[in-house]
Amino acid sequence: MSDLQILFPKPVVIDVRGRAIEVRPVQLRHFEAFSQAASGLFMLLANSSIDEVYAYGRDTGALKAIVGHCTNLSAWRIRRLPAAVAVQLMVVVAQVNASFFDQALQAMASTLAGLTQPSN
Repeated sequence: MSDLQILFPKPVVIDVRGRAIEVRPVQLRHFEAFSQAASGLFMLLANSSIDEVYAYGRDTGALKAIVGHCTNLSAWRIRRLPAAVAVQLMVVVAQVNASFFDQALQAMASTLAGLTQPSN
């Protein structure tokens, strides 16, 4: 059991208008708000305009829940992003966090597979 480890994903750095932005994994205390905001975002992306998606992010707090809690951007900078950039950033942050969860599930599956293999 001493070889068990917990995955701590490293932030992903993206470029937004010439500025390096860290996309971090969602913290447990923000998980519920993040998951509600991201699911609403993905439902809207299927058949809404950028303005409608941005309004959703701004009016429901999804922009703060997704971008505010998972990047190193201040609230002041987030409010000043162009709508199209804010929408793209929300999508990228949600996608990066989905990949963090995929990595964690893969690590868990390989750990469980190692635990269930019979020892010789």
